[in-house]
Amino acid sequence: MDRRTFLSAASVCVAGVAGCGSADSSPTETPSTSPTQTRTATETPTPTRTPPEQRYRPQLLDAALVSTWSEPGDLTANRVRTVRRGQPAVFAFRYRIRIPEGTINLKEGVDVVHEDELVVRRFRDTDRDVDSAGLHTWEDAMTFETAEWPTGELTATVAVGELQLHRTSDGVSTTFEVTSA
Repeated sequence: MDRRTFLSAASVCVAGVAGCGSADSSPTETPSTSPTQTRTATETPTPTRTPPEQRYRPQLLDAALVSTWSEPGDLTANRVRTVRRGQPAVFAFRYRIRIPEGTINLKEGVDVVHEDELVVRRFRDTDRDVDSAGLHTWEDAMTFETAEWPTGELTATVAVGELQLHRTSDGVSTTFEVTSA
């Protein structure tokens, strides 16, 4: 190849690269005249998928005030609607969560509200161990002292959160009445 042919080919390549760079950065060109931008605008977006971690979100199944709780099943067997002020209030709740394997760290919490004012908030950390991956269900309870609680209708809302991936269940509420001692 002689020198003129080489320089001619090199100048065509440089002009082609320079032209490509300047066409994308031209301030006077409108999006409608650019075939690349028009094609991008008419492409359909890919559908949004549910994040995989949402499959492992805790699900609260039931919550209630109970007379006593010592084992799973007491949520249904010992459900009550009232508690006397000064007597312990026991809130039982059942939840399930899909666990890949091993140990999962959870936070169980209960808020008690009277006329839109928080009476008490309590939560605790709980570790659950499973031998196999799958959907697991637990029933648990929390006990509260009621000596300082107002009388009348109150609402307890229970929620469970998974701590590693920060996934929280929707809350489940139960309404009950505190009567005078």
